[in-house]
Amino acid sequence: MPAASLFRRYRALLCLSLCPLLLAACGQDAAPSAAPTRVRLQAVQPDTIQQAGLNLPGTVVARVDSTLSFRVPGRLLARPVDVGAQVGQGTRLAQLDPEPLRLARDEAAAQVAQTQGVLERSRRDVARNRTLVEKGALARADFDALETGLNNAQAQHDAARSRLAQARNNLAYADLSAPQPGIVTQVHAEVGQVVAAGTPIISMAYDGQRELEVDVPENGIARIQPGSTVQARLLSAPDTVLQGRVREISPVADPASRTYRVRVALDAMPDSARLGMTASVQLNHTGAAPAQVFRLPLAALYQQGKGPAVWVLPDEADHLELRPVTLGTMGTDHILVTAGLQSGERVVTAGVHRLDAGMPVQPWDHRLP
Repeated sequence: MPAASLFRRYRALLCLSLCPLLLAACGQDAAPSAAPTRVRLQAVQPDTIQQAGLNLPGTVVARVDSTLSFRVPGRLLARPVDVGAQVGQGTRLAQLDPEPLRLARDEAAAQVAQTQGVLERSRRDVARNRTLVEKGALARADFDALETGLNNAQAQHDAARSRLAQARNNLAYADLSAPQPGIVTQVHAEVGQVVAAGTPIISMAYDGQRELEVDVPENGIARIQPGSTVQARLLSAPDTVLQGRVREISPVADPASRTYRVRVALDAMPDSARLGMTASVQLNHTGAAPAQVFRLPLAALYQQGKGPAVWVLPDEADHLELRPVTLGTMGTDHILVTAGLQSGERVVTAGVHRLDAGMPVQPWDHRLP
């Protein structure tokens, strides 16, 4: 076969073999775009606890209470009151054995009488020898010694009188009386017990204003200030709303419970309220409709140069929007957003620092591979 005919035959076969490849290449689409990034979303809802303030249990307590003790040591001879006793001012609460104190008083009185005799003799000696010194019959040095003895006798007599006054006071301290009207809330000692000075004997709650005592956790104490409004309901009278204000906030947390003790003064207390009753206390109550506050995981916070922000995916959209927000308090695992979000909006809650505003996204579904 001639060379030209053979060349034309090979060229035709080559074209026939390349045609399917060319047709397939022409039928292919353009290179596919990048797959959307899956993101975790949370539809935010107002935090109802934050709207209403802090709702905590409280206890009815007396505004003034104290633990009473003896000023002197001794053996408890009598305790005529028990827990719950209503006592008036000056009522005897407990009594020590007075005999040792009475003996100490008598001894001090005897010392006063002894020093009184020494003092009188020194006065007579000085008065009798004064004329002898003036006549020159007695040396001046000897008279000065008599005057020094008189001064010492006077000092000893004054000291003895002070000891007698102290002994009389100690005898009076053998009786423990109520300093104000009130109610006995706790008894710490029993008859026959030997107690030291300052040992707790009786605890009293004084008559007068009653208030509420609330233990506030660490993550809520920053939102409470003295004078903040309070609403409360006694469990024994749930239909009665009590109004009050924060009177006192402990500056130090309790070492055991890690809570701060808050005292709430109420405008009025029902007659049925008794010490120790439980109340539901609503702290930081303003009386007006509270602003919406949203609780989000700490991982949702995106820090940018202008301030805190979160990634929001609008409805029917596949691109994120970076939304500046205003933060309230921040916990160890959450943040509170007070402005910048609306109820129902979807917020990215993980991997926020790997996202970009122009990046296509889709909600993450754990069922997808």
